[in-house]
Amino acid sequence: MKNQILVALDGSRAGGHVADWAAARADSMGSGLVLVHVVPGEWLYPEERDRQLAQRRGDDLLESEAARLTSAFPRLSVVHRRLSGEPAETIAALSADYELVVVGTDRGPGTEGQGYGSVSFQVAVTGKGNVAVVPADHPQGRSGVVVGVDGSAESLSAVEFGASEAARLGQELILVHATGPDAASSVDADVLRASAQHAGRQFPDIIVKESSDAGKGPGDALVDAARHAQVLVMGRKGRGGLRVLLGSVAQHVLLHVQCPTILTRPGEKGPDGS
Repeated sequence: MKNQILVALDGSRAGGHVADWAAARADSMGSGLVLVHVVPGEWLYPEERDRQLAQRRGDDLLESEAARLTSAFPRLSVVHRRLSGEPAETIAALSADYELVVVGTDRGPGTEGQGYGSVSFQVAVTGKGNVAVVPADHPQGRSGVVVGVDGSAESLSAVEFGASEAARLGQELILVHATGPDAASSVDADVLRASAQHAGRQFPDIIVKESSDAGKGPGDALVDAARHAQVLVMGRKGRGGLRVLLGSVAQHVLLHVQCPTILTRPGEKGPDGS
């Protein structure tokens, strides 16, 4: 199923935009699209009639979205599945089987606090594959694919994915490296140079720009860069490695999502299968 993109629908206002973003991506890549809606179990619907009503509504949502997307993208293969369980746990468990899992979030510019986007945050933390978190509001007219780099294996994997994404979209690749004024080490120009060379070897035709910032922390620098980007790509853990499920920079970015944000895992392939 690695040639399929899975998109999780929950019936929220962000759902239609998330499905459109995932469908357009799948269509441009020749991938299939799998729509999934997860209905929580008895812990949320102790009454059988309430659970059956939620299941019917889930089926209606999936069928209407599948029909809408098939009409908008005639060449796209769209299938749908209704599942039962805890939403974040169920979606995360499926993530290793797909080239990308796409989830929506109500978080975005002007939305702060822990209450927003909890399912997408949990999927990003526990997912076994690449995960895209797509905000409900994503203004048009943006450009560039931003990738956060720090010299780690995680960031090199993100560079590979981001370079492939930039080539697919016909966009510039913007590499961002920042340490912050209180960091023990200063901005390392070699990190940017090595990352740019790595991207250029794989995709020699893309334009690569390098951005260093010693005045902001990595999280703030990526949030600022993402305000005008089409896509932000970053590794989940960075230099935190196996000690953490989700690095502090990735956490900060997810709490301030500015554009579709793809969190990569080492070993997962980029959009073109490279």
